[in-house]
Amino acid sequence: MTGPLPELYPVYIGRRFFTSGSGNRLASFVSVLAISGLILGIALMIVVMSVMNGFDREMRQRILGVVPHLQIFAAGGIPEWSQVAERVMEHDNVLEATPFTRFQGMVNFHGKVQAVEVQGLQPDFIDSALKAVLPVDTADWLNQDKMLLSASLAEKLGVSPGDRLTLIVPGLDTSGRQSMPSFRVFEFAGSLATHTAADNQMALISLRAAGQVTGLGDLPQGLRLRTADIFDVRNTGYQLLGVLPSGFSFMDWFQTHGNLYQAIKMSRNLVGLLLFLIIAVAVFNVVAMLVMTVVEKRPAIAILKTLGAGNRGILGVFLVQGFLIGLFGSLLGVLLGIAGAVYIPDIVVWLEQIFGHQFLVTEVYPIDYIPSDLRFEDVATVVMVALFLNFLATLYPAWKASKIRPAEILRYE
Repeated sequence: MTGPLPELYPVYIGRRFFTSGSGNRLASFVSVLAISGLILGIALMIVVMSVMNGFDREMRQRILGVVPHLQIFAAGGIPEWSQVAERVMEHDNVLEATPFTRFQGMVNFHGKVQAVEVQGLQPDFIDSALKAVLPVDTADWLNQDKMLLSASLAEKLGVSPGDRLTLIVPGLDTSGRQSMPSFRVFEFAGSLATHTAADNQMALISLRAAGQVTGLGDLPQGLRLRTADIFDVRNTGYQLLGVLPSGFSFMDWFQTHGNLYQAIKMSRNLVGLLLFLIIAVAVFNVVAMLVMTVVEKRPAIAILKTLGAGNRGILGVFLVQGFLIGLFGSLLGVLLGIAGAVYIPDIVVWLEQIFGHQFLVTEVYPIDYIPSDLRFEDVATVVMVALFLNFLATLYPAWKASKIRPAEILRYE
C-alpha cells in the first residue's frame, strides 16, 4: 500500500479482516466457535421465547376458552336465571352469560371407573368458546339422557358411541355428611378434545339431567361469564355483586387457574434470562476470537501505523470487524430461529411419531402440544441485545490493538 490511507480505511480493512480468515488453525477454530455460539444462542432464544409466547396465547384463548372467566353462583340455584343473565350482560366487560351446573362424580363402564367433573349445559345457551370444541349437534344430546366425555377419558374407559355409562354421584344429607350415592345411566354420545388439562375429567350432560342428579331441578347452579378484559374479572365480579340481589357469590379464573398463568409468566422470564446468559457467554468467545486476531495481525497493525493510521483508526478497524461478526451471527441466528419457531410444533409431532412417545401430557402440563407464537418485536429485541453485547465485547480487543507500538513489532520483522 502506497500513498496516504483513504478516509474510510477502517471500514475497508475491518471488512478485509472479517472475510480473510486466519492462517492459524487455533484462531480459525475459535472464530468458528464464537460465531456458531452466537448463532445458536440467538436462534434458541427466538425459538424458546416463541414457545413461551405460545403457552401464554393458549392460556388466554384455549384454556380460558374452556374455563369460565367468571362464574356467578347462588345457594340452591339461580331462579329466573334468564333475567339475571340479562342484568349481568348490561356490564360493559361481560360478553356472554350461560347457565351451568357443575359437580363431581365417577363414571363406570364394565368395571372401569374414572373420576369426572360433570357440567350440565343448556342446549340453546352454550358460550361460543365451548361450542367451538363440541363435535356434535348440541340439541341432539343435551335434550336427552346422553353424555359427552373428553377423548382421553373415553379412551381410558374403552367406550364407543351408544354404550351405556353409569354416573355415580356422592350423596350428602341435610347436615352435609356423606350418604348413599345416587346412580344414573347415560348413553355415550361422543367425545371432544380441548387438548388442555380439562380433558382429564371433562363430562358434559344436559342441564335438566344435572338438575335431577343434584336436586336443583330446573335451576342452574350458576352462570358462566366470558369477559372482554380477562384481567379485570375481579373488579367485574365485585361490581356485579353490587347490582345483583343478596345471596350471590362469584369465582374468577385467577382463583382456579391464576397459579398456572403466573407459572407460565415466571417461566418465560426465567428462560429469557437464561438464554440471555447463553448469548453473553457466546459473546465472550467473540472477545477471545478478536484478541487472537489482534495478536495475529500485529505486523499489519504496525504497518498501518507507519502509513499514518492513528489509534482511533485502528480502533475503528476492529470495531468494524466486531460489528460484522455480530451482524453475520445475528442474521444467521435470526433465520435459524424463525425457521425453528415456525416449524417447532411439526418437529415435535414428528419426533413423537418416531419415538412413539408423547412429550406433553395433560396430566402434567396444561396442554398436550407445543404451541408457538413468533413475535417480531421479540426478534428485534434479541438482535439489538446481541449486537449491543457484541459491541461491548469488541471494545477491549480494539483498544488493545490501538495501543500497539509499531517499533516494537517491526523490530523483529
